Amino acid sequence: MSGPQIPLATLQRQDLASRPHASAWVSANAGSGKTFVLSRRVVRQLLDGTDPSRILCLTFTKAAAAEMATRVFKILGQWIALSDDDLAKEIAAIDGTPPSRARLAGARRLFAQALETPGGLKIQTIHAFCEALLHQFPLEANVAGHFSVLDDRLAAELMAEARAFVLHAAETEPESPLGAALQRLIGLMPDAAVEEVLAEAINRRDALRNWIVSAGDLDAALENLARDFGLEPGASLEALDEELLEGRLIRDPLAVAEALRLGTKADGEKADLLAAAAEGLKPGGDPATFRHNWLRAFFTQAMEPAKRLCTAGIIKQFPKVAEDMQAEQARLVALLEKRRAIVTLEGTAAIFRLADGVIGHYEAGKARRGVLDFEDLVVRAANLLANSDAAQWVQFKLDQGLDHILVDEAQDTSPRQWQVIRSLAEEFFSGEGARRGPRTIFAVGDEKQSIYSFQGAVPAYFDEMRRYFDKRAAQADQPFHPVELQLSFRSTPDVLGAVDRVFLPAEAHAGLSQEVKPPVHEAIRRDPGLVEIWPLEEPLESEEPEDWTLPVDHLGTGSPMLRVARRIAATLRRWMDEGTAGPGDVMILVRKRGPFVEALNREMKRLGVPAAGSDRLVLTEHIAVMDLVALGRFMLLPEDDLSLAAVLKSPLFGLDDDALLEIARDPVERLRPGTLWQGLLKKAQEGDRWDHVRQQLEAWRARADFMPPFEFYARLLSVDGGRRAFRGRMGPEVDDVLDEFLALAMGYEQTGIPGLEGFLAWLAAAPTEIKRELTNAAGLVRIMTVHGSKGLEAPIVILVDPCNAPVSSHHDPSFLPFKPKDDAEQAPALVWLPVKAERMSWQTEAIEKFRASAAEEYRRLLYVAMTRAEDRLIICGWQPAKGPKEGCWYELAASALKPEAEEVTAPDGTVTAWLWRKPGTDPAAPLRTHGAHAEPEAKKPAVPVPEWLTRPVTPPARMPRLQPSRVFDAMEMKEGIEAPDGLSALEAHRQAEAYPLERGRLMHRLLELLPDLPEAERAAAGRRFVATSLPARFASRKDELLDEVMAILEDPDLAPLFAPGGRAEVPISGHMVTADGVTAFVSGQIDRLVVSPDEVLIADYKTNRHVPADPAGIPPDYLAQLAVYRRLVSDIYPDRKVRAALLWTSAPKLMMAPEDALDTVLASLKSTGKIA
Repeated sequence: MSGPQIPLATLQRQDLASRPHASAWVSANAGSGKTFVLSRRVVRQLLDGTDPSRILCLTFTKAAAAEMATRVFKILGQWIALSDDDLAKEIAAIDGTPPSRARLAGARRLFAQALETPGGLKIQTIHAFCEALLHQFPLEANVAGHFSVLDDRLAAELMAEARAFVLHAAETEPESPLGAALQRLIGLMPDAAVEEVLAEAINRRDALRNWIVSAGDLDAALENLARDFGLEPGASLEALDEELLEGRLIRDPLAVAEALRLGTKADGEKADLLAAAAEGLKPGGDPATFRHNWLRAFFTQAMEPAKRLCTAGIIKQFPKVAEDMQAEQARLVALLEKRRAIVTLEGTAAIFRLADGVIGHYEAGKARRGVLDFEDLVVRAANLLANSDAAQWVQFKLDQGLDHILVDEAQDTSPRQWQVIRSLAEEFFSGEGARRGPRTIFAVGDEKQSIYSFQGAVPAYFDEMRRYFDKRAAQADQPFHPVELQLSFRSTPDVLGAVDRVFLPAEAHAGLSQEVKPPVHEAIRRDPGLVEIWPLEEPLESEEPEDWTLPVDHLGTGSPMLRVARRIAATLRRWMDEGTAGPGDVMILVRKRGPFVEALNREMKRLGVPAAGSDRLVLTEHIAVMDLVALGRFMLLPEDDLSLAAVLKSPLFGLDDDALLEIARDPVERLRPGTLWQGLLKKAQEGDRWDHVRQQLEAWRARADFMPPFEFYARLLSVDGGRRAFRGRMGPEVDDVLDEFLALAMGYEQTGIPGLEGFLAWLAAAPTEIKRELTNAAGLVRIMTVHGSKGLEAPIVILVDPCNAPVSSHHDPSFLPFKPKDDAEQAPALVWLPVKAERMSWQTEAIEKFRASAAEEYRRLLYVAMTRAEDRLIICGWQPAKGPKEGCWYELAASALKPEAEEVTAPDGTVTAWLWRKPGTDPAAPLRTHGAHAEPEAKKPAVPVPEWLTRPVTPPARMPRLQPSRVFDAMEMKEGIEAPDGLSALEAHRQAEAYPLERGRLMHRLLELLPDLPEAERAAAGRRFVATSLPARFASRKDELLDEVMAILEDPDLAPLFAPGGRAEVPISGHMVTADGVTAFVSGQIDRLVVSPDEVLIADYKTNRHVPADPAGIPPDYLAQLAVYRRLVSDIYPDRKVRAALLWTSAPKLMMAPEDALDTVLASLKSTGKIA
């Protein structure tokens, strides 16, 4: 049975939008096939003979670019295998014209052509395009020729460095302009606010730079701003206070007060204020007392002009008093506005003085490194195309290779990005560019889905750019088609009907688009859907828990947030058990991440509902990373009890609080003396349970001393089973976190010396946020913000609303744009927004407009959330103590849908839901929920699990390893000490903690590093290394250790071993075939390898104090080790003689191993796997 037929009107609109020779501007509802139309337009342009390299498709995200490219190449790829008849039908369906044979042959070549054309089909994000543009014209753009792009983390590090530098300069030089600016800021706002407002100023550096550059410099820009505010040069708060005092129109306040006392009580209170002000006018009086009481007499507490200065009786009896008071109030109103202007100007100047210094230092840092950040890409590309001296040349060169521009998600394009697009398309409609054949601009978007104002998007620009290009096309006599796509291929009529009903009132659809009218949606689907509204959960009275072990952010049983999470989790569990829906069918949308998302994840995990986790998270705030960081800190400092406790409770060991107390207490319930690590060492003597923990921690500590961070953590998570342990407790979503952690460790190693301590400090310095792509989270419930859900869909969407106010003053910006009406050339200034009482009148108006715009975006977020649902939409939430705030998502939906909804009640009469369907649709609907707090039903009998499913898999046959006593153990991990046989476990532990182990490790490291340095620098470098690496308890032996190393390096007999060209710590691996034909794998690490034209010398360091008198005394284990090394190296250098030797460091003495002895040991290993 075929699917529903697409209406003819929609087909005609799709055809109009995808015509290759005409520009088009498509306004498309959610789910109406925007990407389909865009990809079809690209295919039609390719069919029309356009070279792939002359098409530029710009998208908002990398995921969107990949989706678009996939669709285009899928179509082109399918055409290769189609028969001529089928291909002819496909092409005719696309462009309405039966193709010729030549056109068919050309269509089959398009796939290869699009792949192989130099430059190829450009489908990329605007940032990627700008980066390529700057690489193409580095000289004209004044950027480094081979610049790289900073990631967010490195950009944050550079910015933090610049901020610290400037603030330090300001603090140490208080008399400097920077110092004065910092002091002024501290006087205007709290310390925490200084950091916040400075950060926002830096984030808006593009607008700040434009303003400063248009004026010439910062001082000129501030002078212009003062003039625009109506302030004369040199205006100050001190001069204004003087004018307030001396310029008053009421010269005798006491006389006016006496007149007011004859009136009502209110008049008497005013008289008291005037009398108190008069006290400040007396000789020796306090001017501050005058100002305070004088202003209170004429203004309200909020510093608004008092509406009534005196009562009607006073006006009638003393008209002159009333007139004087009104005149004085008018004078004060003007003075107060002037004062506010001065405060605003001084704050703006102080902030931007500091911000300009930080930005300058940041830009200099980027220039030194030859890097750009993401904002630079668009800003510099826009300047290159519009403002640079070479702009016309660049545009000419680009114009020769570009015929069609397509913009996806155009409503999210920022003004700066539109500037780039306008510059690229300018020649399409003028001069020779317009006459060179069909050249088009295409944009598709939806103003109703513009929700990224925090990234610079301005919804009005979508319509403004439409009008601009429509006018340009008309001037060039070129076709331009505005197209509206209203038919949805995603959602059911019930879901779309609910969207239309919710946004029908004027207050609901205000700001959805530039056309102030309610949205209208059509659905191609005819199957039933459902919109469900759950009652809001209300706060319940509950006692504060007395359990001090609960987390401080623990949600009590009275928490409405927790009850919503439990209902959602129980509903999902029941759907799974009943077969109504699977986890992958559900998307849960929230306004922001926080405690609710954490509570919901916990509840779903408790009920066994698989979830994909959050779409974004700060890496260092994830508990798995916190555990790994704690392990690193313990590796560095075993005395760190808190870190060790965290590691022991982590999935790596899984101990509980009782076990920790058992370690920390002695048998008589007293705290043990010493550290938790010392307590663990003592407990390890009592049994295998604790000894296993000790052994694992000591093994990790041994590795941490010489392994780089990535290798250390990678082995811990893989070979040691750490990843498996984290997955077992936290679920598969932890894999993304662990992978990103390892990626950071690898990235850190490329920045400098790969030490564990440095890595942990680097990780803590700039928190990293993971942006997880949940598009393909098959079989998992997706939980994400509405912003993150843009472009996604799901059969069932649950929208959770905390019912807070749509707009809060906490989200007001710190700066507002200000542009005088009489200065069209000057770039808008950024002006600091002080506290409410200090704001100028235009600032009050501007902030109201900003909040109105924020409320409009809040409603657009609701539109985006509702239109993610394909079949079913559930709206739920909880209310604050004083009830849901007016205009919140829940109120908008409930007020529109409840009156027509079916009420669902529990057996006790409690309303559990309201079900809404579009009037006139099929009453059949998906299975409804069965109550507010239904627990999961018993699972149906399952198919018997086959026995093999739970039987452990037989391990695959592993390549055997030769076992020459302890030789291969020594090869895989360098021996720290050569311990005598027969030591007990405790004695071995004590020996490992003693000096010989540290001496052996540092000896190897010094002999690796120092030979590469000039001889004159070796001693000093070694001294520094030993001072920082040798534990404090062995500090007295650092000279002894260094002397031993220097004796080796200065020994003339050993000079050839450490001459330039030698290699240290060379890893080696290979295979050896035993006598019975079995191939064994061997690996190791050679301490020193010297390759000359005739021979190869292998040297292995031995730090034993006991040195054999001659080669005959070399222990068999050592001979076996050298024999294997010699065998493997001989395979690499078959034409050279390979010799092996031991360097006894304490002698020092290089002892050659006899070749016959090496041959004998190797033969024994091959025949028996053991040393003879």
